[in-house]
Amino acid sequence: MDKKEETVIEHLQELRKRLIYLLAFFLLSFCLSFVWAPIIYRFLTSQFHQKLLVLGPNDILWIYISLANLSAISFTIPFASYQIWLYIKPALKKKEANLLLLYVPAVFLCFMAGLAFGFFLVTPSLLKVLLSLGDNLFKTQITAQNYISFVLYTSLPLAFVFELPVLVAFLTSLGLLSSGFLKKYRRYAYFILIVLAVILTPADLVSDLLMSVPLLLIYEMSIFLSSLIERKRGRKNGNS
Repeated sequence: MDKKEETVIEHLQELRKRLIYLLAFFLLSFCLSFVWAPIIYRFLTSQFHQKLLVLGPNDILWIYISLANLSAISFTIPFASYQIWLYIKPALKKKEANLLLLYVPAVFLCFMAGLAFGFFLVTPSLLKVLLSLGDNLFKTQITAQNYISFVLYTSLPLAFVFELPVLVAFLTSLGLLSSGFLKKYRRYAYFILIVLAVILTPADLVSDLLMSVPLLLIYEMSIFLSSLIERKRGRKNGNS
């Protein structure tokens, strides 16, 4: 076996170790979050003045599992970022490694910001619009499972979209992405983001705008961060 094959095997073994750590951390987070599920549920339904309905014991289990998954994902994302950093750290200079380590808390903060934006702004606005469509037509009863599904559907995708600036900054720092590329394909990115906003919202102009504008601003913020990193890197190369 030559050195190249040994290096590949070492990389695969290291990757396997990181994945095992990641899976173990997720399972631990899930178990702890399952215990905290009632607290999370009370927080998410605090705006209702009465308890929401459940149609059977399966709904209760589904709610516990869904909330535990959401909480476990939230905790695992920064841990996963740290594992990625540890995996690529040997290939980086010390200064680069220390700089990229700052992305770990940024990943968590952006994810939580996306969840908060979805829950506090998008979810209540969409819920109000959808319920208004049934005025004088239906007797609406919201079950606990319906509501939690709605919250996850409107908030979780936004949490991942809010990671875009961090991802762009990270790839730009590694030299794998440029602001020129983002600007060149801006129109296509806008189209994809607007389609995503329309999919996540009902056929209502106000709701579509409420979702589309933040997504487009996030993309522009990603371009700005990419340009900023490139300028800093250019100044460093000029001084060296």
